[in-house]
Amino acid sequence: MSDELPIYSLIPALRQQLQQGDEAIIEAAPGAGKTTVVPIALLNEGWRQGRKIIMLEPRRLAAKAAAQRLADTLQEPLGERVGYRIRHEGKDSQRTQILVVTEGVLTRMLQDDPSLEEVALVIFDEFHERNIHSDLAFALCLQARDLYRDDTPLKLLVMSATLDTALLEARLGCSTLVSQGRSFPIDIAYGNKTLKTAEVPDEVVRLTCQAVEQETGSILVFLPGQKEIRYVLNQLQQRLGQVPNLLLLPLFGELSLKEQEAVIKPTQAPIRKIVLATAIAQTSLTIDGIRVVIDSGLSREARFDANTATTRLYTRRATQAETIQRMGRAGRTQEGVCYRWWSQGQQHQLAPQAQPQIEISDLSSVVMELAKWGVQDRLELDWVTPPPESHWQQAVDLLVSLQALEANLMLSQVGEQMSQLGVEPRLARVLIEGQRRNRSPMASAVCAILSEGDPFANHHNDLSDRLQWLSGQRSAHSKRPKHIYLKTQQQWQKRSAQIAGTTPSLTNQGDEVAHVLMVAFADRIAQRVQQSADKVRYKLANGRLASLSSSDPCAQSEWLIALDIGGHHGQEDRIFLAHPFALTTLLDDFSDLLVQRNQFAWLKKDGRLVSESQRWIGKLCVDKRKLSAPTEEAICQAVCDHIRQEGLAVLPWDDDSRQMRARLQFAYQYDEKGDWLDFSDEGLVATLDSWLGPYLGKATTQQAINKLPLVDILWNRLSWAQQQQLNRLVPVRITVPSGSSHIINYKEQQPTLRVKLQEMFGYTASPSVLNQVVRIELLSPGKRPLAVTQDLAFFWREAYPEVRKEMRGRYPKHPWPDDPFSAQATAKTNRALRSQQ
Repeated sequence: MSDELPIYSLIPALRQQLQQGDEAIIEAAPGAGKTTVVPIALLNEGWRQGRKIIMLEPRRLAAKAAAQRLADTLQEPLGERVGYRIRHEGKDSQRTQILVVTEGVLTRMLQDDPSLEEVALVIFDEFHERNIHSDLAFALCLQARDLYRDDTPLKLLVMSATLDTALLEARLGCSTLVSQGRSFPIDIAYGNKTLKTAEVPDEVVRLTCQAVEQETGSILVFLPGQKEIRYVLNQLQQRLGQVPNLLLLPLFGELSLKEQEAVIKPTQAPIRKIVLATAIAQTSLTIDGIRVVIDSGLSREARFDANTATTRLYTRRATQAETIQRMGRAGRTQEGVCYRWWSQGQQHQLAPQAQPQIEISDLSSVVMELAKWGVQDRLELDWVTPPPESHWQQAVDLLVSLQALEANLMLSQVGEQMSQLGVEPRLARVLIEGQRRNRSPMASAVCAILSEGDPFANHHNDLSDRLQWLSGQRSAHSKRPKHIYLKTQQQWQKRSAQIAGTTPSLTNQGDEVAHVLMVAFADRIAQRVQQSADKVRYKLANGRLASLSSSDPCAQSEWLIALDIGGHHGQEDRIFLAHPFALTTLLDDFSDLLVQRNQFAWLKKDGRLVSESQRWIGKLCVDKRKLSAPTEEAICQAVCDHIRQEGLAVLPWDDDSRQMRARLQFAYQYDEKGDWLDFSDEGLVATLDSWLGPYLGKATTQQAINKLPLVDILWNRLSWAQQQQLNRLVPVRITVPSGSSHIINYKEQQPTLRVKLQEMFGYTASPSVLNQVVRIELLSPGKRPLAVTQDLAFFWREAYPEVRKEMRGRYPKHPWPDDPFSAQATAKTNRALRSQQ
């Protein structure tokens, strides 16, 4: 059967391309045989010169399964010409010529030997998944061969079923070799439905039951995550539990490798399997006997939020590439069928490819690897897709907080120790701190639980419960066998023993778990801020809010270290695993995490300034004490901040100070030759420190602020020359024809003069200030407004006769001449005028 695999038609062209050049790209449909055939087909090429072929697979199960199939093809046991290396496991020897690895293993190989001197070819299989580690390994290989492999170039081969070939062709400078078709035809059964996400699991259950009745062979069901797998498994057990020779098997990444291998192990007829799987079964994995695929059309991915440094789960529609890969699982060994609940039209509307992981993931491990590699700029490497700036910077900030990085992405001494471990940076820091504090076994236990996943389901979230279970101090039902965690703990303990340059230098007093966790999870320190009947909210040091069930014992603690936090898109973040602790007992031991601030705040309700000495971890105030004597500079700054927040109305403005400010602003607006300052609200707020600050040194209460002499303060803002110029150009008062002096009001939209009508007799000009006509408000003898004008001549001629007719009877003691143009301007009554004659 293997001779009929479609990939064989590409082998001559592939050999020729790698003979003439050092790059190749293969796009081959599922079932074409690329993973099984290509490495062996290249074993005897002359350019290999006895050096290894490394093939990368995106998952441990796929890597081990691929190695086994290659060894079976050569009719040899694993560890001879074909070997593998995955996390915590491997089988290879001096005779191994094809080594199947996961991407993290290749990265460590590159770090140990950047030249990869013993490697002739690196094959990136299933590259369409755009795993963050495969992108990193690809970029490192490109740079490594440019720097170290001039004489014997490192050859690179990228393989996948669904590729964005334009990007790769641009990076590698070669065209794509395409293999058409799959081994066996697949019938696609469209359901032509439109469903909401919540309705999909029930439809999957219905389709599965239908397939059990109508189809032969085993069934592979694709679901987005464990939650849906558990639901569908429960429903199928109720409906199909009595069907003979039918196995219901879940398959997801958190299962141990042995548990995953048990799922794909061949079965003998008449036994049929229904495998409920996540994307782990999507590519590069053949499950014996599968001829039916039921696709939920959903995919779940973890997306990292650089703003909050948390990862949330998003459930989205599967892409065209993903649905093609899933469908291909049905035709690997025989004719198959694929059930889709949506329509063919909807299929064409799906996004072509999933977003690369490097754009949506936490980059702290990537930045750590690149710092070890010697990269100082994220764009220094030739990426297929560059890492986003925001995610990159967040990762750098985290590594700095872990004391792993110094300036220019240089590894510190602690960073060098962390990089030796080849693990997630936070866990590396936990291990080092455990070694430093002579608590390596406990630190290894913590790392085992965090790396393998929470062993307890639907349980309280206290880490101590897990540590006691792991140490044998308590018994509890666990999701996975305890021996898996014990084995992992031993592996972490071995790593701890290999850390160079660490000798226990500290001993713990009190909460030893908190001592080890604090440095690695300083941004996850959380304080209780709100409590309701069903949940308790905590504020994290990174500023994020997250909640716990109020029934969880952890919620009784004011302080937590939130070790596992996240949730689903559109929902509030939840704390899944935490360690409660008493912060006050640790403050002195972690002074380097604390930031000291003298905080000055204005209490509006009390009308006074409060001054405190505060200590902060991130965005959490963990300690505060009252300051007895704040400096005048601090008082000034605090009061200015208060005024900026509340507005200038906080100050004791009266008519005189408002008039002074209006004059100054008038000069600023209309004196084009002057060098005046801006006295508008915006201008005064922007310059508070300079004009008001010198007067605020002792103003710690609102009463003190109310005593500020604003007229003098505004006047003193001017130079002596400006003071003289203001009095001349923008006078306070103006003399009218009667000889009296009256104030000009600058607080209105126009300068306004309020004057008795009789004082303006005989005057026809329009007074002005800085070429702005003064608005004249003519008053009755009783000081009531009679008219407003900017043209006195017009008023005397057109309006005055009517005013005279109405007013002279009301105010007979005052002059109302027929001819206002020739009458004497006066503020006096008729009797006073006659007594002067």
